[in-house]
Amino acid sequence: MTRLEQIEHVVGNLRNSVVIGCERRGVFNPPKMGRSLMVTSVIRMLWVGAFALLSASTAHAQACPVTPDSDALRQIVQCLAGQDCRRRTVVESENLGAGCDNQIEVWAWHANRRSVAIRDRKMCLSRRKSAPDPAFVHGLLLPMTPLCGVEDPQLYLAGAAAASLWQDAWEAARARLPEHQITLAINPPTLRSQTHLHIHIVRGNDRPFPATEVMSLDNLAGVWQAADAVARDRPTMSGRNYGIAIRKRGERFDMLVEAGAPANSRNPESRYGIDED
Repeated sequence: MTRLEQIEHVVGNLRNSVVIGCERRGVFNPPKMGRSLMVTSVIRMLWVGAFALLSASTAHAQACPVTPDSDALRQIVQCLAGQDCRRRTVVESENLGAGCDNQIEVWAWHANRRSVAIRDRKMCLSRRKSAPDPAFVHGLLLPMTPLCGVEDPQLYLAGAAAASLWQDAWEAARARLPEHQITLAINPPTLRSQTHLHIHIVRGNDRPFPATEVMSLDNLAGVWQAADAVARDRPTMSGRNYGIAIRKRGERFDMLVEAGAPANSRNPESRYGIDED
């Protein structure tokens, strides 16, 4: 279907819904000419709205290019949404033995399935080591809607549902780690392997956040906007090429924003979390 055909399809469906709804509510009681003008006006507005909607969708798709190697998390989200699971199995209980790599272990669903916390495959790899760390924890918080990482403009819109993702990740982490050991991290676009937005849930290592770079937050609702403000005047973070790490100190949260490559060669996940790779 061409873009024009998509717009015509959307407008046609919406126009029929609007006309039927208005007729039921008695909106179309004026003479036939008045009704015709009203329908024409409605259709014009629908065309404008549909064009804007599809343009935004196209722009979003172009801003989130994927390759087969960087598309695994999006496929997992599709599987959890009831679509093609591509030989994966969804499980609700822990299994780090045979078949672990091809299982999606769900840790928690949040807010009417707005987001999901799952086990990271790195926990499977860790258990296969000759001397695995039994305390190793690595999970991922995934939104169930298409978001392409820290650079996605949708994250920074006022009132966006994505504002709650950090709190969702924190709640999932608290179920597996003491609060003082939790580190949440999202990697910059230049230092990540997957395109679909994901927040890493890890046990923090002993490396402290640089004191001069830390921003203190009352809560996790404004993380995206606070990070964007930090990066705004820093050339190494242009294009939102930065990562974010979160820890808790007392009753407040510490947020660290770090540039991606080439300014840094390590991402926040590996720099501030216990890494078993």
